Amino acid sequence: MEKITSYISKKVISLDDGNMAGYVLNVFFDENIKTFAGLIIVDEESENSFVLPREDIVSVGEDCVMIENSLKLKYNISSSNSPIGKLVYDTHGNMLGRVTDIEVAGKWVKKVITDKCEFPQRYIRTAGEKYIIYGNPKKKEKEVTFPQLKEISSANGLINENVHIQNNQKQGSPTILLANPNVLVGKMVTNDILGFNNEVIARKFDIIDKNMINKAKLHNKINLLSFYSK
Repeated sequence: MEKITSYISKKVISLDDGNMAGYVLNVFFDENIKTFAGLIIVDEESENSFVLPREDIVSVGEDCVMIENSLKLKYNISSSNSPIGKLVYDTHGNMLGRVTDIEVAGKWVKKVITDKCEFPQRYIRTAGEKYIIYGNPKKKEKEVTFPQLKEISSANGLINENVHIQNNQKQGSPTILLANPNVLVGKMVTNDILGFNNEVIARKFDIIDKNMINKAKLHNKINLLSFYSK
């Protein structure tokens, strides 16, 4: 996967004549930020901006973007709909940070990265002019809901899953997922789990033992350990 910011400010070179057609000013996407549509190119001399469709990019190197010729550039008549810099809110009104980057695989947008968290593209509920709304409009909330928001640890890159548990039968009371946590002994952890102050409780692929269970209890993460075990 590639990060969109790696394109910004790169030179755009024409293979036909070896001349510089401009430099990458920005990127643009489809309306719902599902696909990476192309680049916005600026000509240094005329200061005119052009659109370079993604399919017309020949290659992208560390220093420049190669195109077949300048005829592939289309005059830009609209502003970029790039999500970079937009604020992200969830459906409960919580601010999840400002978008700092987008990860793509080919034309497909895979991940949104903010200065506070990261999440898969499928959790973009709405992409507006100024804001992005985090959520999943296709799935209805069940009695127990586990949002997929991932909080990034700046210290070591581990992920701390924030699990919000809802019980529609008894409002205000969390659903108890596990009566006897010792049944987890011997199972494998499927995701990194952090506790208070980003202390490591378990790493992905660790085998659960009683010490890990006691540590999870201490950090109030026993339900999370249960959810990420198999």
